Amino acid sequence: MNNALQAIYNHRDKFIILGLTGKIGAGCTTTASFLTQDIKEHNLPEIQLTPNSDDSHRKKYIIDKFYRKNWKSFVKITASDIIATFVFQKSFDDFNDFLREIDIKPLEDTMKGEFEKYKKQVNKNLEKLEKRKYNKKTYNFITRLMPKISKWLKTQLSKENYRNYTKVFQTLGDNIRKTNTYDGSGKNEAKNIYAISERINSFIKAIRKHNNKKDKETFIVIDAFRNPFEIIFFKERYSAFYLLSINANSEDINDRLFKNFKMTEEDIQNQNKKENPGDSLEDYDKFISQNIQECIQKSDIHIANNGKVSDSPNYHELYGQIIKYISLIQHPGLITPSHDEKMMQIAHTAKLNSGCISRQVGAVVTNKQGSVKSIGWNNVAEGQTSCLLRNTDELLQGSTSLAYTPYEKTIEFKSALMKYSPLLPQKKLRGRNQSFCFKSIYNKIKKDKNQVHTRALHAEENAFLQVAKYGGEGIQGGTLYSTASPCELCSKKAYQLGIKRVVYIDPYPGIAQKQILLAGEIPPKLELFKGAIGTAYHKIYEPILAYKDELGALQKKD
Repeated sequence: MNNALQAIYNHRDKFIILGLTGKIGAGCTTTASFLTQDIKEHNLPEIQLTPNSDDSHRKKYIIDKFYRKNWKSFVKITASDIIATFVFQKSFDDFNDFLREIDIKPLEDTMKGEFEKYKKQVNKNLEKLEKRKYNKKTYNFITRLMPKISKWLKTQLSKENYRNYTKVFQTLGDNIRKTNTYDGSGKNEAKNIYAISERINSFIKAIRKHNNKKDKETFIVIDAFRNPFEIIFFKERYSAFYLLSINANSEDINDRLFKNFKMTEEDIQNQNKKENPGDSLEDYDKFISQNIQECIQKSDIHIANNGKVSDSPNYHELYGQIIKYISLIQHPGLITPSHDEKMMQIAHTAKLNSGCISRQVGAVVTNKQGSVKSIGWNNVAEGQTSCLLRNTDELLQGSTSLAYTPYEKTIEFKSALMKYSPLLPQKKLRGRNQSFCFKSIYNKIKKDKNQVHTRALHAEENAFLQVAKYGGEGIQGGTLYSTASPCELCSKKAYQLGIKRVVYIDPYPGIAQKQILLAGEIPPKLELFKGAIGTAYHKIYEPILAYKDELGALQKKD
């Protein structure tokens, strides 16, 4: 029976791919380093039970026992190393020309010999990978040589300051996704969006082939994803893929960037703009650029890594979260979800009810005992039709339907709609419904960017109104869970209603926290969400076998 049980869990215990995402300074590199270490290097104290241990402590104890018997170190694939492989496909002079074009000081001529030596080694191994000639040499290239070469390149670029390195590699990544070449000289084709992903995948295949020959597990961590379409690439290919977002409070991230990377306030602001270009994909560059906010929204597991550089280095909370979720991936159902995970899973499911064509958000409000009192999602008011279900063509043809407002039926709005969101031919739509966003069109009419013109209620606002609409127990002292985080308007409502705790995933691009939630005499406690949501919630908490049956099988002889 032991062999049968091992076979059942073998697919999880033999092959796991973790992707990391998060803002620069959040802790992706720290997480990746921990994952690559042997358990002896962790040197973490064992967790013991006491007569006063509560359920939370008992869960940690169970995870700790499993971790100490089953931990396997990961092989790291760094996205910047993959990007560097494209650099060495061209000459030293080509790369210096590229650096001059983006106003970065070129590499010194004394480095040309070493660059060309690395170029030869990189291209030799890339050719083997392309032909699927996987062997020990290609494995060593991926795990040892390429990180060394990439580190050399980063060191040269960082001699002036950290800005050089980040600017160069961000530009390289954008160009590769656009043209399959780092300098943008290649052909602009849609398939190039996956150029970096395809190369990462070739590394994964080579590592797995090498390990299979040795009957060894393949645990891989990819550090780090910064484009949401690259995440989709791996989610669609591997059921063993999990995306972990490493999150931290903005103040802590800024502190790390300032002290560790010597970035100025202006640098940090520019970095934030680069990482979060906005929701619209009207500009093709948005497809190939970074979008950390969207990457975080696509994450399966959220890890919190708060703390400033000046604080005493204590990563036990961070490491404890990593250990917990690796253990659950290996053996689903070892423990039950946390209360926050249960609530956020409800919010995550609720957001799918949203008919907003820009962004879906879900929210849950509990009372002070943690019982669910209302659920909300961003959508139009009851009795109105969501944007997803409306049609540009129907409106332009003079529809009298109540799905469209009297203002939308005016010549002014229809003219703007035809100008800013013209009808697409059916050949291009391929059966899609051509909806339109009223807020976007109206803001263009008014030459404004006012969020107040949205037709939808915010998810948090909707959840609060459900309590008011249907009555019931008050929510003073309760918790608000949001798959985003409350904006200024919703924050004021939460404060007025006496919400004592706000658990959120992704900060809203406003000043709600500093201006409202952290103000006054009774501010609520703000917490980044820690846990699994979406399909990962089911994958790691739903047991493969009933635990009683599993223990019974272990008692029987093979």
